[in-house]
Amino acid sequence: MTLLKRLFLFLTFVCCSQASAQSFVVSGKVSEYILGTPIAFATVKVNKSIKKFVNGTAMNDKLELRSFITDENGLYKTVLPKGEYIFDISAVGHIKRSKYINLKKDEVLDFEISEENNQLEDVEIKAQKATDNVKSVESSVIKLNIQNIKKLPIVFGEGDIIRALTLQPGVTTVGEGAGGFNVRGGKVDQNLVLLDDAPIFNTSHLLGLFTSINTEAVQSATLYKAGMPAHYGGRLSSLLNISTKAGTTDKKRGVGVGPISSNVLFQQPFASGKGSFLIAGRAAYPNLLLSAFPKRFKGSKAAFYDLNSTLQYRFTKNHSLKLTAYKSTDKFKFPEDTSYNWGSDVATAHWSSIITKQLSVNFKGILSHYNYGVNGLRPGLEFALQSKIRHHEVRTDLLYELKNHKIEAGGGLVMYRFSPSSITPSNEKSVVVAQKLLDENGKELFAYLSDEWNISKRISLQYGVRYAQFLNTSGGKNLLYKDNEPRTLESVVDTVFLTKGKSNTQYGGFEPRASFKIELNDKQSIKGSFNRSRQFLHLISNTTAISPIDFWKLSDRYIKPQVANQYSLGYYRNFQSNAFEASIEGFYKQMSDLNEYKDGASLILNQHLETELINAKGRAYGVEFSLQKNQGRFTGNVAYTWSRSLVVVNSMFAIQQINKGVFYPSLYDKPHNLNLLAQYFLGQGWSFASTFTYQTGRPITYPDGQYSYNESLIFNYSKRNADRLPDFHRLDVSLSRDSRKAKNQKKYNILNISFYNLYARKNPYSIFFKQYLETGRSYRLAVLGTIVPSLTLTQYW
Repeated sequence: MTLLKRLFLFLTFVCCSQASAQSFVVSGKVSEYILGTPIAFATVKVNKSIKKFVNGTAMNDKLELRSFITDENGLYKTVLPKGEYIFDISAVGHIKRSKYINLKKDEVLDFEISEENNQLEDVEIKAQKATDNVKSVESSVIKLNIQNIKKLPIVFGEGDIIRALTLQPGVTTVGEGAGGFNVRGGKVDQNLVLLDDAPIFNTSHLLGLFTSINTEAVQSATLYKAGMPAHYGGRLSSLLNISTKAGTTDKKRGVGVGPISSNVLFQQPFASGKGSFLIAGRAAYPNLLLSAFPKRFKGSKAAFYDLNSTLQYRFTKNHSLKLTAYKSTDKFKFPEDTSYNWGSDVATAHWSSIITKQLSVNFKGILSHYNYGVNGLRPGLEFALQSKIRHHEVRTDLLYELKNHKIEAGGGLVMYRFSPSSITPSNEKSVVVAQKLLDENGKELFAYLSDEWNISKRISLQYGVRYAQFLNTSGGKNLLYKDNEPRTLESVVDTVFLTKGKSNTQYGGFEPRASFKIELNDKQSIKGSFNRSRQFLHLISNTTAISPIDFWKLSDRYIKPQVANQYSLGYYRNFQSNAFEASIEGFYKQMSDLNEYKDGASLILNQHLETELINAKGRAYGVEFSLQKNQGRFTGNVAYTWSRSLVVVNSMFAIQQINKGVFYPSLYDKPHNLNLLAQYFLGQGWSFASTFTYQTGRPITYPDGQYSYNESLIFNYSKRNADRLPDFHRLDVSLSRDSRKAKNQKKYNILNISFYNLYARKNPYSIFFKQYLETGRSYRLAVLGTIVPSLTLTQYW
């Protein structure tokens, strides 16, 4: 508490010391010239206008004072002393604009910047914009160029945010076609994925072949691998912040058709010019593709759709409202006896107000629901299994800006209700017995305070603290176990009954955050960060990737919140007028209270899950290297990561120890990860792109012996994750054409022809063992073990 008081006193002193200066507020919006859509994360550079004498002649020049970025709505605001300034506005794929201002009063400066016409300097995906790479205090951040994702060679030709992220250092997946993603050796559930501030609990369509977010509806997507801002929390590894399009001043229509999915876009401004609304939808018809599979897959069926809608209205110059809604549904049926369904329903309301010259405030209401179900279809064993998640949140965020300080504060409340699993027979002849796990309820309260301090032109510091407190308010029966024995049903000593709505378990603590930037000169800088985070939610799964039968659980008496401390330090360098960007960054992450599973653990419909889980610790460390070329006909990126992700279970009970209590590789440990991206502009709107990926095979457990019991073959597994799959590598190519020939052309199309897995490598997703006659035999499973051609066409008008 003493540390928090000191921080408040320091910020109060800073505010008072600046109040006497004669300063004025400069605010405005950066938007796209043709479409009128706001440009999130555009760079605003403020320069002091000065006179420079060359050989006795006075010449106009400028001296850079500060640099910052616009928010998700393209808005910016800063406070400057009276004087003459030059504002430089730039954004990825747009032409730079400059404007002179003689500041004598509060000013509103809006900028409209055009897309670059020749496309020669476009780069498909970038970790950061050229100047941000050196000058921004942020590190370990990936910002996607949404406009160009469609040109990447991706399976089935569908623009995919998560697949584009995996081309960057530190981001991987456990295998081809796997759902979710892993950041710096973390689990899938350790990534906080927000769609307009609403959490998405499953980011996959078709069991992982597609990302559930339609890129047509997305304005910006930013991944924080470290240095997470203080107003976000609840996950250990990363934050993926996705914002939908809003604020257009021009109507736009779009229709896209691909081999197994199609999408539509409807974007319309209001006649008053004060707002707009957007609807983007996508539907899949993969049954046409499944019908071409071998006979053993006959009868498989699949379908999905998703729908995004956004409405934004500006009531006055200083007050606006943004409403968003999102819905997705998946259905998948195997040819034999099981079908799956899962889906998300999301709604948000965001009220934004500028209260004074320095102060702005945002109020948000958030609802995020996730459901999944499994249906058994085998005669006599018909059943329906269901699970639900309810996340309801309200929060307030304040921003107070001074000359060299950007102070943010806020807090909120999250209400959780989880229904882990329930199973009921589907008809009277089914022998399945109805079961239902008790609902789980919880509350999370949080507050934060942070400041970005531009100490000088070359040195910036971003620091803050977040406090989070979690209360488990679930009711029902709770077992007590002997202290000196492993948790089993045989070690139960008592039973207590908890009252629903009252706090029966409580966790919480401070989460400090700090980042710094030291510019060595205009072309190179050193950045570092420290981040502590807690995670009160846990994805319960003993599979390597997200599957429809996984479920989420709240922290309770026995399952503690996961905690992580992460440190990062990097060197950033630009060359040849920002034509090349290079960076090298090291990280180290400590994790505690992770959940590992006993061998042969039974997780589904387990009334006493704590008897199957073992407390573990983890650590991840590595070095990430990136080199990008951003200008010219040929552009590209080289991203290489060397990293390790290790886990240890060193229980006081020998029966619970894994691998004799020493560190062993986690499922996400891939020491070597290389991604190459190249794009060549051919002219006439045509461009060629290619990506190559190489990864060390992920850890796997092979049997080290076998024996026969009652004429059945039993495999013996003694060491967990002691072996590895063969290394993964794949080459993809694409040829795309953008038909636009003028900046103001409204009717155009984008054609993409791509070949995924060009040399048809059968990369193994897993290797498993089964009895064959009287011995064991290994089998390799490849999800996409052949070349996958695709052709997509999107028409806009």
